[in-house]
Order: sequence, then structure tokens, then C-alpha cells
Amino acid sequence: MERLKRDHARQLIAGALVAAALVILIIGYANIRDEIHVAAQMPYVLTGGIGALILTGLGMVVLRSQDDKAVLERMEVLEATNDELRERIDYLTQLLETALLPDEVSTKAVEPRMVSTRQTT
Repeated sequence: MERLKRDHARQLIAGALVAAALVILIIGYANIRDEIHVAAQMPYVLTGGIGALILTGLGMVVLRSQDDKAVLERMEVLEATNDELRERIDYLTQLLETALLPDEVSTKAVEPRMVSTRQTT
């Protein structure tokens, strides 16, 4: 439950940052829409545009960090499952080796006798 609250909080923070970027763009546009001279527009474009880009970038970083955290949690679960599976396979391999070992020993013991009897006849 706590994880869901943190994820929801990240989404709200990212949404607030993007909304603030839109507000800054609107305010900057409102201040320069009637200006004809480019020199008078540049301070608004620089501060408003760059500020909006920075806020949007921060919002996207916050959203990406949520996705990255979810991917890392999935990777941890996958690695734990992989380790458990490897242990089970090793255990089954040991069981099979011990189950097949006596058969191999008995067949090797029988083969030389059969060869020796064939050679004598």
C-alpha cells in the first residue's frame, strides 16, 4: 500500500511540474504577444522557454524514475526466481547422477566379462 502511495505521489509531482511549465509558457506568451521588437521578446522567451523546458524535463525525470524503480523491483524478483531455479536444477542433477551411477558401474563391470568370454570361444 505504501508503494502505491509513493508511486501516486511521484505521478502528482510530475504532473505538477509539467503543469507549472505550461503556466510559465502561457505567462511568457501573454507578455510577448503584443511586442513587435525581437529585442523586447528575448528575455521572456529565454526565461519562460528555458524555465518551461527545465520544469518539463524534471517532470519527465520523476516519471522515468518511477518506471525505473518498477523495472528494478521486477529484476530483483526475476533474479531471486532464477537463483531458486538454479538450485533446484542442481539438486535434480545430483539426484539423476546418483540414480544413474550404479547402472553405469554395473554395465561396465558386465561388459569386460562378456568380451573375455567371447575371446575365449
